[in-house]
Amino acid sequence: MVRGRKVIEVLVLVATGYACGSGGAGNAIVAATTLIELNGASLAAQLAKAGWPPITPGFGIAERVPEDGTRHFTLTVATENREAANDSVALYALADGFADAGQIWGANVLAFAHSDMHGGAVQGLEIDVGNLGTDNEVPVTGLNVFAIGQQPANVAIGVLNGLAEGNGGFREGIAFHSNPPGTAVTDALMRVHPGFGEVASGIDLREARFSGPALATPGFAVDSTGGIKSAPLATGRVAYACVNPEGQLFASATPCVEVQ
Repeated sequence: MVRGRKVIEVLVLVATGYACGSGGAGNAIVAATTLIELNGASLAAQLAKAGWPPITPGFGIAERVPEDGTRHFTLTVATENREAANDSVALYALADGFADAGQIWGANVLAFAHSDMHGGAVQGLEIDVGNLGTDNEVPVTGLNVFAIGQQPANVAIGVLNGLAEGNGGFREGIAFHSNPPGTAVTDALMRVHPGFGEVASGIDLREARFSGPALATPGFAVDSTGGIKSAPLATGRVAYACVNPEGQLFASATPCVEVQ
């Protein structure tokens, strides 16, 4: 009977389009067009974690997840395309900035691990893609970043540290992992494709400070002062650094001879 009552309460919330938020942070919501709160959750209390100024949601859903043997996706959107030739998008977000607007985001995803979390993992955003056996070659990309407009945008992917609750930051900027027996990347970790065009510089690390190597590959490294260490050139004695006709560096006890 209690379970049926909860279902009726949720339906009433949807029908009326408004329900007061529970919890002590009610001032975080000024006005909500539609508010749905499940399992005793408080949207006001959860949104208050985003800091000041308070957030006014046009449509709000909050859930306190119970342990019921299922996976809880609080807001779920799914679409299937079998015949439409035009674009189809499961979730589309648009934010336009005009006049005296402040900062805007097309999407803002928050995920935190709190001090009493003892297991699991936290991911701000996971993108799962795959080619599940198409008959022809269909491009499959995990993330595309497009810059649109007459003026160039500033940064395609930025890695920053937030200062709201301490220094923050990441241990690794970009990391590659593989789940055995497969390999996450098979052709190239980073590649510029033909026809890309001219760019001012490739990898510019001049403003960084390193306690270890600035660049490290198997058998070759550049230290923090620009010194080069190369396994093929490390002979243990004074030698000449030469280049063979194939463009490879090698150590020679005699002076290098120009190849005609």
